[in-house]
Amino acid sequence: MSVQHGNFGYTSPMELSGAIHLLGDILGEVIGELESPELFATEERIRAAAKERRAGSVEAAKQLEAEIEALDIDTARGVSAAFTTYFDLINLAEEYYRVEQLRERESILSPKPLDESVGDAIATLKKEGVSPEKIQALLNELSIELVLTAHPTESRRRTVISKLQRLARLLDHLSSLRLPPREQEKTRSGIHAEVVGLWLTDRDRTARPAVTDEVRTGLYFVETVFWDTLPALYSDIEYALAAHYPGVKPASSWLSLASWMGGDRDGNPNVTHVVTAETLRLHRGLAVESHRRTLQDLARRLSISSDRLPPSPELMEWIEARRPLPPHIAYIEERYATEPYRLVLSLLAAELAEASRDEMTARLLERTPHQARIKLEDLLRPIDLIAKPACFVDTR
Repeated sequence: MSVQHGNFGYTSPMELSGAIHLLGDILGEVIGELESPELFATEERIRAAAKERRAGSVEAAKQLEAEIEALDIDTARGVSAAFTTYFDLINLAEEYYRVEQLRERESILSPKPLDESVGDAIATLKKEGVSPEKIQALLNELSIELVLTAHPTESRRRTVISKLQRLARLLDHLSSLRLPPREQEKTRSGIHAEVVGLWLTDRDRTARPAVTDEVRTGLYFVETVFWDTLPALYSDIEYALAAHYPGVKPASSWLSLASWMGGDRDGNPNVTHVVTAETLRLHRGLAVESHRRTLQDLARRLSISSDRLPPSPELMEWIEARRPLPPHIAYIEERYATEPYRLVLSLLAAELAEASRDEMTARLLERTPHQARIKLEDLLRPIDLIAKPACFVDTR
């Protein structure tokens, strides 16, 4: 954690030692600023003695024991927090470096697939002479379900986890190629600010987490990791099959995600029917909101003019069937009069926003009949109509 000032410019991805030194230096700065230089010096002595003891030094072992015995309660707390944060940052640096290694290896091997990847598995099957018929039969039966479970020993808050993820993104950005010095300085300042926030944040929950807290933690990873990763795996297998087994198609839902949290009734007395109903609402809310954001983003992207790419009659009929439009959507139509694709996607996003207001928990508990406000086919049909080939008009 020794502090080193000066030029920290990078023109290529950092090596592991560089990432560790950078994060350690910044943590050292933060400890010195927010606690005291004395605490930082104590931590450094303990760290150095522990390192030498691990190398076999008897004197270092005695020094380490003496240093720890001399700590008062407040200093011990500070040293403990320093090492906890330091190891979190080291783990972050190691994860960053593994990702960089995978990226570099993929670039070197391209167009060949990365070792032990989905593409590598399909290529190996092709090389070993497995027929398309056998591959199709295998895919027809393929079913993989990833199940999330609660971990009582995981005491870190979602707040802390999200800070570490932001640090990971900043670290990745800092080592980007062709990043000018001013942007490097700005990014390093961002890392410093995140480490300050991490240091000043209570790391552990002060109260025992409720089942719904566990559910929200699981959904945090669904939203930040699985939501984009699962579709990427689907794309990987489709790309590999197109390259090695043209005509072979994977099942539409060979990979799925499940969770015990909020639904495990085999021993946790806190998982009641009320909790399970609320769990279903939380899952549904995440899915609806994530799709709504996607549709809203697509609406902004599809600013295509009807003068250049006229919509199909079916799509115009779909729009007309929804009149009168909600006030906000009517404003979009007036403001972007020649952009029907933007209008359609904005309508779908608005309908999902309205569907998200449904009080699902109470309805499930009351067991009242329910008609879905919007169904899957209601979303897919207009999207399919947008994707349908149309006649491009050249106005040059």
